[in-house]
Amino acid sequence: MTNTADALTPLRVVRTDGNHRAATRTRGAPTSSGEESDGGARFFLAKPGGNDGLPALDREVANESEVLVEALRLGVIFYPVQEFRVIPDFSRRRRQLNKEAVRGG
Repeated sequence: MTNTADALTPLRVVRTDGNHRAATRTRGAPTSSGEESDGGARFFLAKPGGNDGLPALDREVANESEVLVEALRLGVIFYPVQEFRVIPDFSRRRRQLNKEAVRGG
């Protein structure tokens, strides 16, 4: 059985000699539940019995850990939603549209 914490811990490749490498687990600094690295996503539970494959958002949940537990408990799926703002960049010869993450609130 795989330890869930180990499955989520990133691997670091360490050179053992000139030809071989060994992968070892690294531990990052612990984060509080409100500071998880969720990429700025907001989490919504799906309404039970959705309609025709269209996402039907129900209530918002504070973070990824809580939405996993609530989705399992209620037997529904969840949606991570990221918000972006478009930033035009006309300063160069080739004009671009860039995106900037908007922190949900």
